[in-house]
Amino acid sequence: MAIVSLKIGEKFYKFSCADGQENYMRGLAENLDARAAQLIKSIGFMQEGQLLAMLCLLLAEEKSQLEKNTNAALLDETKKEIAERLNNLSAKIIGLATDLETLVHQPADAPKTEEE
Repeated sequence: MAIVSLKIGEKFYKFSCADGQENYMRGLAENLDARAAQLIKSIGFMQEGQLLAMLCLLLAEEKSQLEKNTNAALLDETKKEIAERLNNLSAKIIGLATDLETLVHQPADAPKTEEE
């Protein structure tokens, strides 16, 4: 188990992580640190807990938006699949109706086909 020191909001925190995950954790922390810097620049000084809570709220909002967008995309895809299936069924029904119409209007003395 590795220990990594990460800077978030101008403060350093020590975390344990799996060996080899240090750079991944640093990348995540750099992203959070940049967001913290933006918050401080736009809002001004915040206590450490307030800053971390605000970062959590921003991330929760992003997650919510991603979920909404993902659900909307899945819904659109599902609608397209349903429409395609309905079109295929419609084509089959039209084909069956045409075949039935032909059988119904076939003269009684017409030669029977092998299918009959």
